[in-house]
Amino acid sequence: MDPNKLSSATERDKFEQYVRRLGIDHLCISKALTNLNSDEILKSALLKEEKCIIRFYAVSGFDMSSRDSGSASDTYLALECNGKKVDERDNYQLDEPNPDFYKVYDFEGHFPGSSPLNIQVWDYDAIFGDELVGETIIDLEDRYFTLDWVALKEKPIEYRQLYHPSSKMSQGVVKCWMEIIKVNDPSRVVIDENGEKSEEMPRIWDITPKPLYELEIRICVLNCKDIWMDAEGTCDTYFRGFFDTNEEIQETDTHFRCTDGKPDFEYRLVYNVKYPKKVSKFTLQGYDRDFFKSNEMFGEGTFELGDIMEDVSLIKAPLSMNKKYYEDVLKKKYPQMKLEFDSEDPNKFWVQLWAKNKKGKMEKRGKVAMKADIYPKDQAAKNPVGKARDNPNHSPTLPPPEGRLELSLNPLKMLNQLLPPAVKRKIMIALCCIAFCALFLMILPNLISAMISNAILGK
Repeated sequence: MDPNKLSSATERDKFEQYVRRLGIDHLCISKALTNLNSDEILKSALLKEEKCIIRFYAVSGFDMSSRDSGSASDTYLALECNGKKVDERDNYQLDEPNPDFYKVYDFEGHFPGSSPLNIQVWDYDAIFGDELVGETIIDLEDRYFTLDWVALKEKPIEYRQLYHPSSKMSQGVVKCWMEIIKVNDPSRVVIDENGEKSEEMPRIWDITPKPLYELEIRICVLNCKDIWMDAEGTCDTYFRGFFDTNEEIQETDTHFRCTDGKPDFEYRLVYNVKYPKKVSKFTLQGYDRDFFKSNEMFGEGTFELGDIMEDVSLIKAPLSMNKKYYEDVLKKKYPQMKLEFDSEDPNKFWVQLWAKNKKGKMEKRGKVAMKADIYPKDQAAKNPVGKARDNPNHSPTLPPPEGRLELSLNPLKMLNQLLPPAVKRKIMIALCCIAFCALFLMILPNLISAMISNAILGK
């Protein structure tokens, strides 16, 4: 074995396989030999120019800083290396702080002498001009002449921080990795059965995303308990449900004048989604409806559905959020997601609502009973359900909600339903005071006459 050949990942891998067969791999012989000859290997590499392919895998980005007022950046990639420029401006992603790239780029370079690889993320703006979000620069020669990096058969995935000249703060992160491949590497030459030589180039990793799988998600908002009440002791409650605020947001109907903290809905929300999706956490927000000012959000609860979506896409069959799935899969993976399941119905679970109080501390604002079912889109089409309580109403059958306002020609009954408990108490107190005053005024003449009679008679 020529120690100088250990700078090649292929030769080093062959040598390590040989060492493993001898049972002495624990001695790290290849690493020791490489370290002993590192100076000679580096000197040889510096004196010999090699033509290489620089292969860059751009996977995704996240937490990109916004360059737009009131919205996320419209991100796209721009790369430059050894005079070659790549501009993905035509493929910008609208309002996307967490873009997916899934692209492979090849550049040519000579070592020594290659320029760095410049990776930039830009914000697209057709009117005022594009703005740089941030950039990161990879020193290719540092990689090429670092023996430990060269010896890696599979290069590590990197999370590159992006920086802008105007700030020392990170402007986002790019998930990526890269390879530097010698064009004429003797270690990759193979001879076929006819004696002809050919060079086996390293594989190009397929990083194209999984095909999107269409799903239908059915979420039932059933009933509630311990729901927050306003100062009057009532709440005109309704709920908004969504995965992403940039996507479809659905609302339940409103339970007006709820006074016992137990508004009832029996309302089905139906979402058509494609998996994989970036946001798989479902958010439910409770609101107090107000006709004279903005509606007030009183609490929010979330639960994760990404694992169930993935399983449905794999087995091509519907699944439900139930107690067994939660205990076996989700409870350990998402310790912050605490769901309480019904003792009689294992598919019914309670979601805790939370909100900050005036002191900035999180406090409980009630619980909502829910059910969640995920169907492949084609199977959902064969067994459709209606939104809300519309037909077809099944799986589960949702009855009319209880405790809602009832229209009546009796004004006292309508007032009793519309007025909050605090107002009704004030009215009752006021009526009692009026009745007492009226009674006092009625008997006042008799009291006065009795007092005068007693004075005249000398009693």
